Amino acid sequence: EVMRDTAERVVRELCTLHRRRERIGRGEGLDPELTVQCGDLGWLALCIPEEEGGLGGSMTDVALLMIELGRGMTVEPIVSSALLCARLLADTRWTARSEWIEGVMTGARRLAFAHRESADRADFAGSRLTTIRQANDKLSIAGAKLMAWDADSADAFLVTASLPRTDELVIALVPKASPGQHLESYSLIDGSRAADVFFDQVEIEQGNLIARGSEAALLIEDAVSRAMVGTMAAGVGSMEACIQLCSDYLKQRSQFGQPLGKFQA
Repeated sequence: EVMRDTAERVVRELCTLHRRRERIGRGEGLDPELTVQCGDLGWLALCIPEEEGGLGGSMTDVALLMIELGRGMTVEPIVSSALLCARLLADTRWTARSEWIEGVMTGARRLAFAHRESADRADFAGSRLTTIRQANDKLSIAGAKLMAWDADSADAFLVTASLPRTDELVIALVPKASPGQHLESYSLIDGSRAADVFFDQVEIEQGNLIARGSEAALLIEDAVSRAMVGTMAAGVGSMEACIQLCSDYLKQRSQFGQPLGKFQA
């Protein structure tokens, strides 16, 4: 209840239509002030297990928070960076995960999930057209990813790819500064940002390989499922806000000397 009350207050103060229109007009996705609040209030750590330094919240906790944030159509990286990416890292045995998880929880770092491809339908954990190959003592990634959520503001990508010949699934962390990458960014209908990301033989260190095979497939399925729940919960909040706006309008707007609500069910 305290978390929901706090979220309701933050949405009321920071998610006004005026601020939203100004931000979108500048071509910005995230609201810097609101993003800081998400870190300070622990919302970015809510889904991270306690053993990884997080708050150990359940998906019910996350859904209740996202419903409140959905009322203000917030586009902060709780789902894209924390729930999708940092939580995925928390479920791995990758030795370098702690630094990135902590960075996401504090808001100092952001991650984006580069997974969707042109041939995708419903099999989220199937083999990828993007390939990852051995290149001397490093790994090389080539391919294209579509609509990577918040990619233009991320510090690194969690990229899914397949090994040639075997089609074994792999998840790797690719820093945004790595040479050979190209982003085409755009706004989505809710004012959030996404990008198509192109990898032209991008080299990464062997230590950036996070998971492979059946482990990678399970991590992807869990991460996508959590993101779906979080996104749908935000949608519930947005729909409830729409109903409230319509109800208020019908009570206040008058026609022929009576509120509209008198004429319509």
